Amino acid sequence: MKNLYRKNEAENNGYVLWILITVELLMSFSFLGYIHIEPISITFVYIPVLIAGCMLGPKESTIVGAVFGLSSMWKASAFYVGAGDAVFSPFMSGKPVESILLSVGSRMLFGFISGVLYSIAKKSRHPFVGIILVTSVGRTLHTFLVYSFMAILFPESGFHVINTLDDFLSADYFLVLIITYIIVCLCYFFTKSEYYRNFFEHIQRVDQVSTFISRYRKGLACIIVLFLLASFSVTLYFSDRIGNALSRYGLDLKDKAAYDLIHLEIQFLFGIISLGMLILIFVILYLKNINYLYYEARLDGLTGLMGRQQFFQEGEKLLKKMAPTSEERKGCFVILDIDYFKQINDNYGHPAGDRVLIETADVMKNIFEKKAILGRLGGDEFVAFVYCLMTKEEITEYMNRLRKEIARIRIMDQKVTCSIGVIPVENEYMIEELYRRADRLLYEAKKHGKNQFVYGYHSEDI
Repeated sequence: MKNLYRKNEAENNGYVLWILITVELLMSFSFLGYIHIEPISITFVYIPVLIAGCMLGPKESTIVGAVFGLSSMWKASAFYVGAGDAVFSPFMSGKPVESILLSVGSRMLFGFISGVLYSIAKKSRHPFVGIILVTSVGRTLHTFLVYSFMAILFPESGFHVINTLDDFLSADYFLVLIITYIIVCLCYFFTKSEYYRNFFEHIQRVDQVSTFISRYRKGLACIIVLFLLASFSVTLYFSDRIGNALSRYGLDLKDKAAYDLIHLEIQFLFGIISLGMLILIFVILYLKNINYLYYEARLDGLTGLMGRQQFFQEGEKLLKKMAPTSEERKGCFVILDIDYFKQINDNYGHPAGDRVLIETADVMKNIFEKKAILGRLGGDEFVAFVYCLMTKEEITEYMNRLRKEIARIRIMDQKVTCSIGVIPVENEYMIEELYRRADRLLYEAKKHGKNQFVYGYHSEDI
């Protein structure tokens, strides 16, 4: 099960990454996200970047750093900002390329370096100590990079690398550092928890074997569109009401003031959208977890594979959605029995037999992961519906690997073997017909001496 989790870890990271991106946006466009140190703003919106580096890796922390930089660039693109902040905007600085490098480039570099440092720390002998050390320098690293870019790109601003020392002298330095310690360390320990592992394992299982996405994609799309329309509507209403209120009191805004007002309203819109998207992500994850609980209730209790009813239901759905097969590449239906399983139970006891069944299921999960749905129909009878199209040679390779891995299972000094029937998928057949045909091939494999597989209607002695 742990191996299965590691293989799916990259996809799990996608959910966490989107959460951190929306949190970054929410912090950037709300009071959750920044403090002010004269003469420029140094935000603690850098914290999601550190979390991304700690929980995920350099690539993800670089992406969150880019979101941080783009948000900073937009906030600086107003007439009300100070001269120190204006250099972050390509519209206000007069040097657009340099401003983009300062706003986005420095934050992306900050994210990349942080991610690399956290990766090194997690591989060290004392990972927690390493994470504490990296977190300790996180804020200073961000400040150092920003001032360094300002000194190089905007020397006329008067800021130099030495200004990094001003950060240490700020009144809030140690308070923010302690808060950062707490948040980053909690996130790190959360990723190591059994709950985190199990939760995303559930999500991955739902994504692989359920029609959740296909059933709810249109509904989710409608919700997103309605939410965006509502957000724009609220923002436009807010903008119109402010304009009417100012006119009622005889206040006519000049062009710059009107621009700044619209600029703030767009920031408000970004904040609302980021909050809504964050809620939507959590709702999707919650619904997937609920869907998994329903799915889990129908699993085989011993092996964690699908039971008979669920396997045939899911298999029929997948069969209908499969791409048309060709002569060269087909899916296949696999049925597998453990050879002499009754003797294993009689000679070594049912606990030993259960262990064989569990380890056989684990072998099938590792071999067919993301290529098939798996089931245990009862006793020692296992099935796999391989929906990934393969050539006969590729199927043969998978069957050889399956037999080899099952042969690694030992009962005392005796190796476990299996017999397998494999039928290529034809689009005109129902899943039940594929099962019956594969079962006849399994019988042929047993009749010819067991410990082999039969593909189609021809015996393959391995």
